[in-house]
Amino acid sequence: MATGWNRDHVSRGITQGWKISQEDFVENYDPSVLPGVTYLLYEIKWNHRRRTWQRWICSAGGKHAEMYFLEDVYRKLRSNPFVHCSITCYISWSPCGYCCEEIMDFLEKMPNLNLVIYVARLYYHKEETNREGLWNLENIGVSIQVMDLPDYNYCWTTFVDDEDKDEDEDDYWPRHFAPWIMLYSLELQSILQNIPSCLEISSDENYTPVFSLCVEDEEQKKALTSASPY
Repeated sequence: MATGWNRDHVSRGITQGWKISQEDFVENYDPSVLPGVTYLLYEIKWNHRRRTWQRWICSAGGKHAEMYFLEDVYRKLRSNPFVHCSITCYISWSPCGYCCEEIMDFLEKMPNLNLVIYVARLYYHKEETNREGLWNLENIGVSIQVMDLPDYNYCWTTFVDDEDKDEDEDDYWPRHFAPWIMLYSLELQSILQNIPSCLEISSDENYTPVFSLCVEDEEQKKALTSASPY
């Protein structure tokens, strides 16, 4: 596998920081739309420390946010690759097949790192390389889930800049996201259970994305029903 993340220099073209603006978070983590960039929020927790390391990253210059993330984490952990820690990511798009390979390569070199990934939407979910990549990640022990309402609220209180919030916006519970959360959750389960895709995404005359559920047979229906989060 390639090791594009294994670098000593500071990445060029990267947009990152600790706190994300309210506008960027709301626009890019809304699962009903299909933005052209990827945002990645993450935190590292060490078993022997109370303090966590939190950052956000945005894709830039044609390079995926996951690659910047791996470079960032590698610089943080390279002095002790066997340290026991956990990383939780909240990504606006799921990793593509290539990024999944890079993540697996990274985890091979960090044997005591536990990785959990939450995604707002699935990236080109019908492409076999992307489906296979997510399946492979899950099968080496990476937890992959679609962001639910508590996850949105956690990101809001943890990663969104307080200066951008109004006084009555301490919490964020976008209940109108529920239909898209359900659709993406079912599609993710179809990927992880290695059954045919059930999610169709098209566009209307105004180029607004249109989502629909397509279940082809009873076996697929049973599998998805048992996996439904609602």
